[in-house]
Amino acid sequence: MKFATLASASLGALCASSVVAAIDPLTIKGSKWFNSKTGEQFYFKGVAYQPRTGLKSNNPDPLADTVGCKRDVAVFKDLGINSIRVYDVDYTNSHDECMKLLEDAGIYVLLDMPSPQYSINRAEPHWDHDTMSHWQAKVDAFAKYPNLVAWIAGNEVANDVETTPSAAFVKAAIRDMKAYLKTKDLTTPVGYADNDDPKIRMNLINFFNCGDEGSRADFYGINTYRWCGDETDFKTSGYEDITKNMTSYTIPSLLTEYGCNLVRPRTFSEVKSLYGTDMNSIFSGGILYEYTEEDNEYGIVKVSFGDSKVEKNSDYDNFKKALAGVKPQGVKMDSYKASGKDSVCPASSSVWHVKSDVLPPTPSQARCQCMIDSLGCTFKNDKLSTAEGKLVGEVVGNICGATSCDEISVDTAKGVYGDFSACSSLQRSAWAVNKNYKNQNGAVCEAGDVETKTVGSPKQDDVKKCLSEKDDNGVVGKPSGSGSGSKDDDKSSSSGSNSKDEDSSEEGDINENDSDENSSDEDKDEDSDASSGASTVTAQLSAAVAAVLLLAF
Repeated sequence: MKFATLASASLGALCASSVVAAIDPLTIKGSKWFNSKTGEQFYFKGVAYQPRTGLKSNNPDPLADTVGCKRDVAVFKDLGINSIRVYDVDYTNSHDECMKLLEDAGIYVLLDMPSPQYSINRAEPHWDHDTMSHWQAKVDAFAKYPNLVAWIAGNEVANDVETTPSAAFVKAAIRDMKAYLKTKDLTTPVGYADNDDPKIRMNLINFFNCGDEGSRADFYGINTYRWCGDETDFKTSGYEDITKNMTSYTIPSLLTEYGCNLVRPRTFSEVKSLYGTDMNSIFSGGILYEYTEEDNEYGIVKVSFGDSKVEKNSDYDNFKKALAGVKPQGVKMDSYKASGKDSVCPASSSVWHVKSDVLPPTPSQARCQCMIDSLGCTFKNDKLSTAEGKLVGEVVGNICGATSCDEISVDTAKGVYGDFSACSSLQRSAWAVNKNYKNQNGAVCEAGDVETKTVGSPKQDDVKKCLSEKDDNGVVGKPSGSGSGSKDDDKSSSSGSNSKDEDSSEEGDINENDSDENSSDEDKDEDSDASSGASTVTAQLSAAVAAVLLLAF
């Protein structure tokens, strides 16, 4: 039975501070959220909050816009919401004022861990030190806020059959970030939000709730846009099916996005089902997409970055009325008996390209640097330009087409992850160039037209010693993917800006599912056009895949 108080500050910080939080902590027990002080079941009544109009930079951080926060918190209170979901922030900014305004208003914050530059690319997924360290820094920056209630580790990353390999990397990220939170004495839950694709939804639902607790998601979100207008109802929309899918789920579930806009003005008739007897015994509420009116026309107000003016539209009044008309009656925490059983991991198949009981390894900066220190042939420069990266991609593709590159390769369908597969693109490419150098007995150290150098006496004389280096969570041992098998597995081995109309995130896109058969799907991956399909790197890298790996340069 899962029963954890959701604290956003470390125990040490709590002990050191005499400040009393203005908002009650929430608790997860079984498949439900509760107010830990009152014992009442908690339901999210929220909106997605990522204003973009009037943005004068590439840093869409609404929680650093104090003018906007003062403007919008007053509107939130009038609207009657208790939560917001924020997709993208800059952790180097100060968020004290905005988070305090939200806290005083009783508003909880669900925050996505990824950002457009540091996220898991669905087409060619990877989980490495750079991405993990960025997420860790974001956790550190927000740990002190008592109203930071949950983290979301991925938004619609796997969005069709071909991109299912990415799910393995997202789950590895959940495992590693939960482990990191634990080192900080933090218990903030980490979840995932899917795109409600009919071909893969059940595999995703089961995958993120199977295996040992250290790797499972703490809650599960569904982004769905099936319910369109008053002509749709609980049954015809497919909401009934969604609810049935989650009936025996052992972790909390909620709608992390909803609000079809094909029929406007929106009346939000789904709110009555979501918070009424149709769904409130299964779901913990939801998050309306979205607060601000942008080019995609999902908003309920018009605002501009740094401007105090607010213009409400008819959707605002309708949503406010819909929320005011529902008062979900849940169970008391003391009387609630958690039930159900953990999901069974889906087997690798033609529609699920993941061996679910093995996950990618935890990133290790130390291990990868040790590997670099063992090379006799490597790149002259620590960074490559985009043009150089493409050249190296072709070189690496040719090398790995002629010799085994198992140590830097992955095959999610077979659960195979090379010892250095979690290293950066540049590091893995250097390994391949050195492999070619060794195969030629040191005759030629080259990577096409990209400058290389030979190292007469490498710092590390035996690359196998690198495998004992600590990973980025401080665990010593050979890199091995694990975390989705039996509960006896070793637990210690362990969304970017969201816009339906903007090509801005490697993490996932907004997918409007208005029926089970057809779903519109604009891929926001900046890099995905360089790859066709979701195949991961197998024992021999192709030139095309190698080029994708080098796009970061």
